[in-house]
Amino acid sequence: MASGEQSFGNIALGSRSGAAQGSLKASADGFVWKRSGGGRTVEAATDDIEKLTWTKASRGGVLNVKLAEGPALRFMGFRDKDVEALRSITNKPISDEPLATHGHNWGKLVVDGSSMVFRVGGRTAFAVPLPDVSQAQQGREEVMLEFPVDDSAAGDREDTLVEMSFYVPKENEDFAAQQAAKAAAAAAAGEGEVAEDVESAAVAPAPEAPAKYLFDLVSQYTDAGAATGDAVATFDQVGVLVPRGRFDIEMYLGSLKLVGQAQDYRIQYDSIVRVFLLPKTNVPQTLVVISLDPPIRKGQTFYNHILCQFPSDEEAEVELDIGDDALAAKNEKCGGRLQRKFSGPAHEVFAKVLRGLSGTKLTKPGTFRDAEGTGHAVRCSFKADDGFLYPLERAFFYVQKPPLLLVFDDVDSVEFMRQAAGATSAKTFDLAVRMRNGQDYLFRGIPRSEWTNLFEFIQAKQLRIENFREAQRGPGAAAITSYAEVEDGGVDAGLAGISAGRDSDEEDEDFQAESEEEEESSSEDEDEDGPKIVDEEDVKVTKKAKSAEGKPKKAAVEAAPKKQRKPKKEKDPNAPKRATSAFFYFSQDHRGRIKAANPGFGMGDIAKALGAEWKALTAEEKAPYDERAKADKERYQAQQAVYKASKGAAAADDEEAGGEEGGDDE
Repeated sequence: MASGEQSFGNIALGSRSGAAQGSLKASADGFVWKRSGGGRTVEAATDDIEKLTWTKASRGGVLNVKLAEGPALRFMGFRDKDVEALRSITNKPISDEPLATHGHNWGKLVVDGSSMVFRVGGRTAFAVPLPDVSQAQQGREEVMLEFPVDDSAAGDREDTLVEMSFYVPKENEDFAAQQAAKAAAAAAAGEGEVAEDVESAAVAPAPEAPAKYLFDLVSQYTDAGAATGDAVATFDQVGVLVPRGRFDIEMYLGSLKLVGQAQDYRIQYDSIVRVFLLPKTNVPQTLVVISLDPPIRKGQTFYNHILCQFPSDEEAEVELDIGDDALAAKNEKCGGRLQRKFSGPAHEVFAKVLRGLSGTKLTKPGTFRDAEGTGHAVRCSFKADDGFLYPLERAFFYVQKPPLLLVFDDVDSVEFMRQAAGATSAKTFDLAVRMRNGQDYLFRGIPRSEWTNLFEFIQAKQLRIENFREAQRGPGAAAITSYAEVEDGGVDAGLAGISAGRDSDEEDEDFQAESEEEEESSSEDEDEDGPKIVDEEDVKVTKKAKSAEGKPKKAAVEAAPKKQRKPKKEKDPNAPKRATSAFFYFSQDHRGRIKAANPGFGMGDIAKALGAEWKALTAEEKAPYDERAKADKERYQAQQAVYKASKGAAAADDEEAGGEEGGDDE
């Protein structure tokens, strides 16, 4: 009796001749397998399962799931005791199917649904899911099957199955008998004509009949056989960036075909994970990205994403070559989004037709905008190539060489880089994305203006930022923190304004010049060892030195030696604290509110916001802060008078003490 659900880790899905690792969740409703590190999810509902079998292999148990429609599934990597847990959870009985242990390579070949099973001594030696076959070729007495290589599943494996060859002798009677039985069944149903002597045809078939029969039987399930008949829709001469070239793209009911001058590619719709519609920034072109799992291959190069490029202003109108029954069946299977006619921008028509035929989701850019507000991506470079980074709702997508899809669920952390010394004058910064599997991706040369947008977006997606404090302050954070901070822990708004891009000598009406009395008192506070005015006679001497023969004389120059500056004295800790301005009081009261309302703001952005609010205040609204500033100014002037008086008395005491010591020396 089924009860509850249970998850099994490190379960491999045998597909496309590879073994992708993932986790399997079993329940009374069926099975859900999710690939580790992102990628496709495979579901098998209980109502769609026709048969479950358990096979004990050398490296763990194998659960074979035969579906009523579609290819069979093979989940590998179970422990021996897991079969009892599976039996207690599922609503379907699980029968034992032992493996053949004989090392014979002669046996019987049976096509069971979409799987080809090779049996030795009545036991299964191996099974091949026919939809995983990419190509099938027929010889005189043999049939050869080719398999695509899934680099993400077999990248760390030394050996991968890429080809199988079956020898079918002329004397084979099994296939001849099957062919005769099939013909007899068709005749009984009135669907065809049968030869008069069926038994004679079975006993003495044509020399190539067995191999040809096997080839025809296999081809109807393989990827190669899927692209048969007339194409439902065709798009001519589509510019493809990856793999590079121009292709005629033919869409069939079961597969997609890229026809190029040098090479063709066939892609099953169930290999398409997702379709992305990505408009380029500041370029009148739009990308339609087809993400694949497993990827297609050209030589030793694998393509996980196909990048089709369309002019954004190109219009297209397509009428599908499909019957009413086929259209209804396709809509029932793929979500009901396939129409008889499509019209509009070429990239949208292409993406919608592909979505309707494959049943995959179509992803468009979300709420992210660049600093100019016109695009959905930021320009950057990865390794040696320039491209665009698209912050989408659930992933980062980088185009174009190589295309990268970084799903947020697999991202461990991000780091904003190049915010160290000198960053206030830097024009770009780097963004490092670290994945949970330990792999790092570094995107370089992002314009500095995109810092705040990316920080706010990443924070909204709740991704961990390694250097959060520095990233929150902005690209000039290191330069700001090198200055003294005020008592309440904030940075002076004037310095923050400089870091935000305002020139230091620019007049700012928020910081008005102090009154003449305060300027006078502050000038008296300056140290006596500051810069001195050079005597006019010294200047004349240097001018005379240059008058003779137009050349300077060394002796004349040396006659006016420079006065060396003495090291500046440290500020007296007993000196009173300078008066605080009205704007600074306003900043102290409202900095926390602005920071709480705008978590992504750095100190430069907070200073700008404070300055804008201060300018918008009326004279009456500024009056309380002016009163506080006036009171603090009076406090400063009173303390300054006392400080100067005490400083003068101390100097007089020092002078008197010095006179007494001199008298003793005399």
